[in-house]
Amino acid sequence: MNPCKIALLAALLWPCLAHADIVQRQVITGIAPEPDSQGADVLTVAADTACGGRQVRMDARSVGLDEAAYAALKTTLAGQVQDGVPMLLTLASCPVGETADMAVPIVRKLAACRSDDASAVTGTVTGTVTGSCADGQARLYLHARFFPVAQADAENVLLLPLPPGQAEGTWRAQVRDVSEQHVRMTGLVDASDYAQGKLVRGYTVYYLDGKVEKQVAQDAQGRQDGISSTYYPDGTLETQGGWRAGLPEGVHREFHSTGKLRVAMEYRNGKSIDGPVQSFDESGSLNTSYELRGGKMEGELLIYYPDGKIASRRQVNKGKFNGFSVDYFSDGAVRSSMSMADDLPVGEALEFYPAGTVQTQQQYDSKGKLRNTRRYNAQGVLVLERRWDGQQREQGISRSWYDNGQLEHAIAYLDDRRHGWSRSWREDGSLAGECRYVEGQAQGECGGAPAAGVPQVLQAEQAWRSLH
Repeated sequence: MNPCKIALLAALLWPCLAHADIVQRQVITGIAPEPDSQGADVLTVAADTACGGRQVRMDARSVGLDEAAYAALKTTLAGQVQDGVPMLLTLASCPVGETADMAVPIVRKLAACRSDDASAVTGTVTGTVTGSCADGQARLYLHARFFPVAQADAENVLLLPLPPGQAEGTWRAQVRDVSEQHVRMTGLVDASDYAQGKLVRGYTVYYLDGKVEKQVAQDAQGRQDGISSTYYPDGTLETQGGWRAGLPEGVHREFHSTGKLRVAMEYRNGKSIDGPVQSFDESGSLNTSYELRGGKMEGELLIYYPDGKIASRRQVNKGKFNGFSVDYFSDGAVRSSMSMADDLPVGEALEFYPAGTVQTQQQYDSKGKLRNTRRYNAQGVLVLERRWDGQQREQGISRSWYDNGQLEHAIAYLDDRRHGWSRSWREDGSLAGECRYVEGQAQGECGGAPAAGVPQVLQAEQAWRSLH
């Protein structure tokens, strides 16, 4: 079975296990005098490995050494074998080979244990190895989502071999965090080799304090089947819903950490049922309402303020925003409006002050690209004007004005670079500075007061660019 195709945690696919680590203390009792058919050295160990059997394979490539360093390793290892020195072996995942040689696990790292058997040290080795040498228990290192990974990347660990489960053809998996102080997941696997199997008949995930994080119901094939639930760290229910043969079935509910319902969706044969849907905020007030048709949002999406007033209206077609959209202030006055096509703004978009006067006027093309913008102060005075082409490059003369209507800056652009005159004025109308540019480069001396000229222009330019 190809490990890259094994499903774990319902829909989650395991990545390839090339960098999985199985770590175990072993005493090497012998080294075969001749390499195997693949050119690897075969080591005999005193106890069964996590993969079964009492042989492992090793060569220069598997342990990451050049040939000279590997030869030195073998010489030192021969003496350690003679002395019966315990070793900490890191194996790649248990192989599934077509030949007897290829079915023997491969050593990735090797280190001698200290005399006090407390830990592993860098000796003759292939790199520093950390882990317990105090027992002969094999350990498979796992990702936070419980698939096998290299020890350095692991957040969890699984002790091997797995004991048989009560159900025929299953083995019990109890995953702990890397400190081995806390149980993180318990469940049944349909193979004695965790890396080659999948979780079946349900599993439970725990927080570090022992509270349940997730309970997943499964059938004998590993498909979600029954009621599955997730919980917040304090034990409050977060989600709950039914499954049948791997497909959602019945009502699925999501809850806020306050315990209040967030949203409920009903499924039949794995598909959401058409009809109205409502979601609620943490206090239980209506938050959104919309219609589902064919599993997609359709019609009008309404978003509400906590007091029940409408905050926005969005026209939706087949799950995408299409049509007119309006946002409102809490008193019901229009805050903004725009037209949308396939989730993109098109045509004119307006933002308003609470009093109803226009604050921003923007124009988008048919591809959702912003082409020009105008901003006004609360008194209706134009204070900013900019233009872009279809490639979002600034073009033409961009201007800004003081609140009294006096021109403040005028910067000429060509293809997003300053090209032509850049000028700035004081609020009384006197010239503060000017500079002529060609393709973004200043030409000659820039006239006017330097402190109030070009630096202000640059600051204004940066401010303008931050608006979109």
